[in-house]
Amino acid sequence: MVRLHEGLNVKNHRICLVLALIVGLGGLIRCARGGGPQASRDLKSLKVLYVGDPDDERGRAITGFLRRHVRRVDEAARRGFDPASADACDVVVLDWPQGEKFPPSACPLGAREKWGRPTLLLGSAGLNLAVAWKLKGGSGCTCMEPIAYGLRAHEIFDAPFHIDREPLVGIRTPPDFSAEISASTIRVLPLVDDRELNWRPGWCTYDYDFARHPDVEYFCGGVNRKTPTAAGLWRQGNLLHFGFEQSPAEMNEVGRNLLLNSVAYVSRFSQDRPIAITPSPFAGAAPPSRAGVIRRLKIADYPLSFTQEALAPAVWNHIKDKSRLEMITWADAESQWLHPNADNLLEIDSDLKAIGVTFDDPTFPDTVVHLLGGTPEQRARGRLLASRYLPDLVKTDAAVPEGDSATAWLAENHAYLFASDSGDYRWYIDPLAKKRQIPWRELLGSRRADLADPG
Repeated sequence: MVRLHEGLNVKNHRICLVLALIVGLGGLIRCARGGGPQASRDLKSLKVLYVGDPDDERGRAITGFLRRHVRRVDEAARRGFDPASADACDVVVLDWPQGEKFPPSACPLGAREKWGRPTLLLGSAGLNLAVAWKLKGGSGCTCMEPIAYGLRAHEIFDAPFHIDREPLVGIRTPPDFSAEISASTIRVLPLVDDRELNWRPGWCTYDYDFARHPDVEYFCGGVNRKTPTAAGLWRQGNLLHFGFEQSPAEMNEVGRNLLLNSVAYVSRFSQDRPIAITPSPFAGAAPPSRAGVIRRLKIADYPLSFTQEALAPAVWNHIKDKSRLEMITWADAESQWLHPNADNLLEIDSDLKAIGVTFDDPTFPDTVVHLLGGTPEQRARGRLLASRYLPDLVKTDAAVPEGDSATAWLAENHAYLFASDSGDYRWYIDPLAKKRQIPWRELLGSRRADLADPG
C-alpha cells in the first residue's frame, strides 16, 4: 500500500493513487503468470504435526521445542499413522530412524501420489522415505556429523532467524574430502557445541544431478566420509530433508534456529511435488547413472569389480582387457550411449548412437518427433526411442503418436520437459511449471513456493 502524507496537494494525491494502482496491477499480473511466491510464513501461525515416537526422549525433546515457537503441535505415533489426520496441519515433521526394518516395506505417510502436506524429514527419515517412495535421497551415506559445510546463499539461512554464514570455524580438511579439495582447511558451521563428542551420524545424499531437476534445491552439506558435495539440507517438492540426526536438546542455538527456519521454509511448498521416480540401490538392483561409471573408473580406490557390476556382460567383455586409463578413455567417449537393460545393467543403445544424439541432449525430444514424421524406417526408430525415453508421449494404449500429433504434443510440453539420469533414464514433464505456464528453467528454487491463488 502507498501511504499518502497529509500535506500533499490534490494533484500529488492523484499521482500517488495512480502509482498505487500501477503497482497493484503489476502484482496481479505477476500472480496471474505464476510469479511472486508468498512471503515466508510466521512460525507463530503454523500448526505442526509430529509423526514419530512422541513418548520417547527424542520425541519429547522435539515436540517440546517446537511448542515454544509455533502456534500448535500435535503428536502421532509413526506406527499405525493415518495420513488423513495430517489434513488440518501446515507442516508434518517426520521422525523415522534407521533402527527398524530396513529397507522399509511400507511408509507411514501412505502413498506418494496422495501425500500433499509440506513435510520436514528429520535425520534418516529422508533415507527411509526415499527408499519407500523412490525419491531422490535414496543413495548416500549415514556418516554425516552435525557440522554444516558448503552453505549456499539462500533465504533459508535468513528467516525467521538470521544465521550468519561469515564467522565460520576452520577445521582440517577431512581425509575423504582431500580428493576434491586441495586446501588444508575448510570452513564449517557447527550445529552442536562440542564437536569432539561421538555424535550419532546423520544421513547425507549424493547431489550429482540435483541441478538438473526443477523441484530440487540444495542448501548445504555436512562433514561426512564420502564427498564434500553430499547434501545434508535440501528440498525436493514438498519435502525438506534435514539430514542432521541431533534433536533440539543436543544442538546449539545455530542448529535449533536452522531447524526452525526449515519448518518455516517448507511450509510454503504445498503445491510443489517430487517429480522423478528414482529407485534406491538399498531396495534392490538399480541401474547406475552413466556419469557414475566414469566416477568409479577415475577414483583409484574403487575396484574394477564395481564397474563390472554396472555393465552388461557384452560391454564388460569389450573393455576388460584394457588398462584403467584406456577404460577411462573408452568411458569418456562411449558412456553417453549407455542405457539399462532388463537386468538393470548398462549396455550401448545402438538406436541412440545411430542418431548421434544422447537421450538427455536438449534437442532429443525434437529429434524424436522429427523421426516420427519421417520415413517408415525413421518412424520405427522414433517409436523405439519415444517408448524408451519419452513415456509421457506414449498413449495409454502403448501407441506412439506420429506426424502432426507428435508435433502438437511437443509444442504443448516443450518448455516443461527435463531429462533425468538417476536410474530412470527418461524425460519428465514438470507439472507445476505447466500448470503455471512458466518454462521450468524460470521456475526454480523459492519461485516454486505456493501462490496466494494457486488457480
